[in-house]
Amino acid sequence: MNFHGGNIYDYNNIKYDFSANINPAGVPQSFKKALTDNIDMFARYPDIEYRDLIRNIKDYLVLDDYAYVMPGNGAVDLIYSIMESLDCKRLFTMAPTFSEYKKAAIISGIPYEEIFCYDNDFSKLNIDLFLNKVRDGSIVILCNPNNPTGFLIDIPTLVYIATELNKKNCVLIIDEAFIEFTDDYPFSSFLTKLYDFQNAVLIRAATKFFGMPGIRLGYAVTYNRNIYEKVKKNQQPWCINSSAVIAGSCIFKDIDYISRSRKWIKEERKFLYEELSKLKGVKVYPSKANFHLLKITKEDMNAYNLRDKLVKQGILIRTPDGFSYLADKHFRLAVLDRYANAFLLSVLNKVLCSTYNTPRIL
Repeated sequence: MNFHGGNIYDYNNIKYDFSANINPAGVPQSFKKALTDNIDMFARYPDIEYRDLIRNIKDYLVLDDYAYVMPGNGAVDLIYSIMESLDCKRLFTMAPTFSEYKKAAIISGIPYEEIFCYDNDFSKLNIDLFLNKVRDGSIVILCNPNNPTGFLIDIPTLVYIATELNKKNCVLIIDEAFIEFTDDYPFSSFLTKLYDFQNAVLIRAATKFFGMPGIRLGYAVTYNRNIYEKVKKNQQPWCINSSAVIAGSCIFKDIDYISRSRKWIKEERKFLYEELSKLKGVKVYPSKANFHLLKITKEDMNAYNLRDKLVKQGILIRTPDGFSYLADKHFRLAVLDRYANAFLLSVLNKVLCSTYNTPRIL
């Protein structure tokens, strides 16, 4: 089964989709213009080597000539391609995390092991517990910041993990789909250390931060030529369509959109966390990403009851389906704009029957 947010198609009244972690700023105007200006590109095949797209990605990330960039049909496509291409004995992840890692391992016939090493508040990790369980010759995938906990592993800790895994001849894949939402980006990204670790691959999804999940555009970066050649050999030709190529030509250069989005997430994540913390009946966990994990503390309600009640008000939340080690009382909320966030808080207040002053919409 597929366990993802954004499934508004099962309902006919969703106004605010809090189940999908997408920038509410929506499609950048720069892409809308570029799409119109380059509509004739759809009359021919894209460059099978995607040279311009790769150049634009390298410019955005400030990569040198020694970095290998692999575009893909979204981050998930690249995860599957890497799993199919590398000869590894087992896949390890820190749970709870993105369900597609497990699915990719199963399809590739690789044994999969999720290791729970958080504390009760999802605010600390027992890194040595995790590393001691990882076997030699394995793949390790870390989502950073992690989905659904929002926990961000700092760079010194990632360097320690990469170093220890290198000793075990393991490949480390860091999924940074939400990294651009973090306050300290780009310094929060492992990209600053990637050159030092031949055993590491970094994956990004261009479409979450840039508010356009309908454009399937992801990319992987590594300095390991062997990994690059194995994955590239397994990728299908023309795996990226012309609309994604056009997006790559403009969104990475859209400084205004990027700066506005970063200002928005910093303000709205803080606002939503503080206001959710005032509600009785739920516990909210701190997050470095553009979403929050919560737990219902009311005995007579779980995430599925809550979802059904909120759907009647036009709100969709992410239930814990597909996430290991989460209870049926856990759910996830994306951070949207101020009006949507305030509306959510007002409805949650009524549903949870708590005393709460509805915040003013700025």
